[in-house]
Amino acid sequence: MKPNKWRLLLLLAVMMGSLQAAAQQLDVKSIKKLRLSMIPVGGLEWRGEKTQNTNWNKISQSPDGRIWFAGGDHWGTDEVTGTWDKGDRYDRLWGFGNTVLSSYDPKTDQTAVAVEFDRASTIFSNAETPGHGKTHSDIITDSKGRIYFAGYLGGSYNHEYTRAYYPKSYAGGAIIRYDPTKDEVVNFGVPFPNGGIVALKYDEKRNLISGLTVDRAKFWSIDLTTMELFRYESIGRMSRVTDRVREMIMDRDGYCYFANDVGGLTRFDPDTHEFTDIDIKLPGKLADFRASVVSSKNIIYAITTDGFVWSYDIKRNQLEEYGHILGMPEQGHYTPNIALDEEWGRLYFIAGNHGGPILREALNLITVLDLNKRKFHWMGQVDGLEGCFGALVANDHTVYFSSFGHLYENGKLELGRDGKPATRPYLVKYEPPAELD
Repeated sequence: MKPNKWRLLLLLAVMMGSLQAAAQQLDVKSIKKLRLSMIPVGGLEWRGEKTQNTNWNKISQSPDGRIWFAGGDHWGTDEVTGTWDKGDRYDRLWGFGNTVLSSYDPKTDQTAVAVEFDRASTIFSNAETPGHGKTHSDIITDSKGRIYFAGYLGGSYNHEYTRAYYPKSYAGGAIIRYDPTKDEVVNFGVPFPNGGIVALKYDEKRNLISGLTVDRAKFWSIDLTTMELFRYESIGRMSRVTDRVREMIMDRDGYCYFANDVGGLTRFDPDTHEFTDIDIKLPGKLADFRASVVSSKNIIYAITTDGFVWSYDIKRNQLEEYGHILGMPEQGHYTPNIALDEEWGRLYFIAGNHGGPILREALNLITVLDLNKRKFHWMGQVDGLEGCFGALVANDHTVYFSSFGHLYENGKLELGRDGKPATRPYLVKYEPPAELD
């Protein structure tokens, strides 16, 4: 067969797949309810009660099989969450906000607290300085099993955009590495003063860690060998979305990608330090990405802030669209999480989450996209869940979602000291069926 005919057949196959995806639409009246296993974060207890109530980060699996996740209390100097007040802020072992790094071992079904963020980054409790009340970026594991994470202030919205000087405001998100084999903590400091870290990526080949700040979308990189800091000013030019500079992408070769003002992607070369706009157009009204994952073949899979799923084959410079996550292009559906199972050819989401536009009848919906058939499967609505901001597929195909919401332990709903359901950070464990149809 001639090459042109091959190209035509490929084009027709892609078009037919796009039409199939576009033809799907969720029936909100048929959504099932799911009660899934919830694995709470440990630590940060005060006077016999848990203080944690937030979880906004991505998660990872280390070579030994453990899942690394985190939970914070969301405290800030102008915001104290839960049933607490500011009366005992100097009595607590931490002050205005703290977060813990934890691990979950699927083999033993046990969790363990590893590090407190404030202690690791030497942020001290005082009357004016918010601590790391949460983490809002990636938790990364390298090939040696070392963990990288970054800080973000809690509910201190009077401070988040002030650009004030330390200690009148947040000191800034610190970059921490934890080695569980040695119980060793290394503090690499604050790359951008006063800025909470909202994205974190690690290039192990170059020993280069990079990220974005939330307040001014400042892009930076640290060479962890030489301890050189590179700042590139504002990037992630997502002017179509207010307060949604929440994500960047790093591919398998260490190149970084950002959404730009013309609805495409901008690539950053870590060797030449050059930025290049790629001539593609992302789907949806917002033409951006809110969550992403990169395959072993260096294909980027992502979902936009308004719920459109797409992929970008870097080598071929080829963009594919898979349709809207609910099959409702006119309906925004904020979904800040994504996980890839390459062996089974699937993407997993908990669609419709805390923040952004959502279809309330389809909140927290476990959604599976069969990449081979280009078909969405809506598996059910997770009971009790409020938000999910990270996801991964483990080595055994089990899916874990970094979440928060009402916590059920042994079938019983946890209540706070006020008698109301408590909000807690936890992993949601989902065991998908081998066959979807």
